Amino acid sequence: MTSSSETPRGRRGLRAALLVWVALVLGVGCAGDEPSGEDRPLRPLVYTEHPDLTPEGAAVREQRLLRQLRGGAELSGGWGRLEEPDAGELPLIDDEEALGRALFEALIERNEALWDHLFIAPESYAELVKVSEDRAREFVDVQMGGALATWESFEPSRSSEGADGGLGRLLELQGLELGEGRTIQGPVAGEDEEVVQHWGNVLRLRYAEADVEFELRIPRIFRVPSPHDPTRKVLVLASPVEADRRLQTLVALGLHLKPELLRSREYPFPLKEGNFWRYRRYNKALGQDETVDPLDFAMGGQAAAGTPRAPEVIVEVMGVEQYGTWRLVHLMRSYEDADFTRAHERWVLTPRRIYYCNSRCQANIDDLSYLLEYFEYQVPIFSFPLEPGQRWGRAGLKVGSDAASFSVDESWHHVETPAGGFVGAYAIEGTGPLTLSSPYFKLPGQRRYVVPGRGVVRRELREPDAGGQLIDVVEELVEYRIMP
Repeated sequence: MTSSSETPRGRRGLRAALLVWVALVLGVGCAGDEPSGEDRPLRPLVYTEHPDLTPEGAAVREQRLLRQLRGGAELSGGWGRLEEPDAGELPLIDDEEALGRALFEALIERNEALWDHLFIAPESYAELVKVSEDRAREFVDVQMGGALATWESFEPSRSSEGADGGLGRLLELQGLELGEGRTIQGPVAGEDEEVVQHWGNVLRLRYAEADVEFELRIPRIFRVPSPHDPTRKVLVLASPVEADRRLQTLVALGLHLKPELLRSREYPFPLKEGNFWRYRRYNKALGQDETVDPLDFAMGGQAAAGTPRAPEVIVEVMGVEQYGTWRLVHLMRSYEDADFTRAHERWVLTPRRIYYCNSRCQANIDDLSYLLEYFEYQVPIFSFPLEPGQRWGRAGLKVGSDAASFSVDESWHHVETPAGGFVGAYAIEGTGPLTLSSPYFKLPGQRRYVVPGRGVVRRELREPDAGGQLIDVVEELVEYRIMP
């Protein structure tokens, strides 16, 4: 049973409690204290009070406070500060092997206390570079904030979707490689000089099933006295942990999830051999009444000016090949035009994405290392799960990025077609792979209405008519077959 703190309402309650506490600590919230006119701050108070704290650093502090609230701890010690955990519960990390092992464990097991422990303590940084404790805390939080993207990339999805053991089952620790030892000022340390920092460190992980190696880069690691045992030197992170782009792509594809998610009855877009969709095609400006009878084409007729060159198109799944946690799907579009045009496409299906697969992609379909490089620079045809307001571009880009090429309307749609009415259709608009347009004229812009479990029920695109004039064409679902 889910506890109230884990539900959306529970999370809102925690956030509300946090905001109230912040208001009390920082002395804001009273109407009489509200600045006006030129006295009003240009930035939120957290940035006014902590000008060097990045939004990511502020998020780190907020997460600490939320953990305190969830744990029932008393709030004390200022903005975003936690009581020190019991030192006996955390390892003393004095060599690269221990640091690499602890870093891998924190990421895989989602051990937040251990993750915090791996970064340099504010007191140690303040002593090392001779700055105030407040400035040291800001520095540490900014470095941890810079590592949030890596931390979140290891975040498990819904328990029903994750494979047993999650990423830990798929990845093996190869070890941590320390960079050159340097002095506190930065130059490479000589034989008689103390090594205080290491630049250019790399944590290597191996994806065992496909023999692919990933790198997590750590620009700086410090050697400092342990806050709990000053007689011992420990290795600590002093910069963000930067994940390999290919590892981010693997997670975006969902290749770490259960292969069963690709089963036709569970996948949002039903792509099983034997499935087909038949659409009628007409000029959007003229409406459905101007649709040409496909029998006229069978008798040698020609499309009239202002009408699509094909009054119908059938999309069929011709075959599906399985490769680990991904599939290669062969589709054929059969246009009922005077030439009986046939257009073939190959799609790569993963638990989270669908991509167009060109000839080189097909030739390397069983090479995961190649595919991760290929997908990194491709725009997905679909990105699942679909959500209102969602945007996406390349696999490595976060949802909501300005560089996204597709966007989903903020609300669902009710679409009426000859095949029936469909409630809860997602409207997706944008410019993606050119092959998704028409074999007549490759214009990338289109609008698709997608219903989970049914596929595309309506599509709007632009193409030239028989006379070469561009028209807005609607493809509307007439009938379909979804194999069990």
